[in-house]
Amino acid sequence: MFKKIIHSMIKNRLGIALIISAAFVTACGQLLWKCSQYFLDIYFLTGFILYFCGAALMIIAFKFGDLSILHPLLSFGYIFSIFLGGIFLGESLTGIQITGIAVIILGATLIGGGDDD
Repeated sequence: MFKKIIHSMIKNRLGIALIISAAFVTACGQLLWKCSQYFLDIYFLTGFILYFCGAALMIIAFKFGDLSILHPLLSFGYIFSIFLGGIFLGESLTGIQITGIAVIILGATLIGGGDDD
């Protein structure tokens, strides 16, 4: 099973790197939207640009990997949001969130092993 997961990760490595980057960039864009306090300012505009770049990265990533492998990895955006909120907004990390992070990582790893090529 682990051999299958490793093979799938190697086969889709560029797509995986791009989709995780897309999840991070969109999470940063959302953080900046939160910091803008709903006004049209530099935070809002920069957040919009980052979110757009994240969407573009996502589209590009799908050219370099299987949709069924890459799309679930967008859930890493939730993980990035939790950590960005903690670092920049002083939000606390709860036990439920830690459990959720573990479930997301485990699920993404198991789905990544579902590649049959």
